[in-house]
Amino acid sequence: MTQNSPQFSPDELKLLGSIGIKDEVSIARLMRLSANGGDTIFSPGDASQAFLILLSGRIRVDLITKTDREITLYRMRETETCIITATALLESETYFARGIAETDITALAMPQADFEQVMANSPEFTHFVLQDYARRVSSLVGLVDRLTTKDVAADIMAFLNLEKDGDGNVYISQVDLARNIGTAREVISRKLSALEKQGLVRRERGRIVVLDKNS
Repeated sequence: MTQNSPQFSPDELKLLGSIGIKDEVSIARLMRLSANGGDTIFSPGDASQAFLILLSGRIRVDLITKTDREITLYRMRETETCIITATALLESETYFARGIAETDITALAMPQADFEQVMANSPEFTHFVLQDYARRVSSLVGLVDRLTTKDVAADIMAFLNLEKDGDGNVYISQVDLARNIGTAREVISRKLSALEKQGLVRRERGRIVVLDKNS
């Protein structure tokens, strides 16, 4: 991961202004971070030192359980932030999850001191952070509900329908699908086999095809 002091484009300055980051000193101290797809952005136990705003790409945030299962908590997309990073900053704690760049990413990093100052002085920025919290909490409540009800087949279809491209393709391994659903690969294999027999999906090497039963 690389970082440098950025020269901001008009669109980036507009974005910063829209979320309440308007102080020239705080803007001048922002750093631009770049990472390649597959890079680890943060790991459990790392100290959180900066507030992240994703400009491009996608970051996946995973929880690693005591039994070494990996559960995807959420994904960061363009203009979104990381609530785990914000929580660690506000509580002066370390990360408890892992962030992985799923694609090449570019982000802005605001040092902790500036984050606290902007939170104290900018109602727009505080609203932006709290709004992101609310969205993430709602998503995490849904994740907990899915993990406790364990309707794995429905969860698989919901995930595949969300991630499929225009031709119904989802390029994902069964291991990665299991991590996203929050279950074991063997369970995914059994459920995919049942869904295939129902004519809902077709498994191919390196991808799963979501089928239209009406076609």
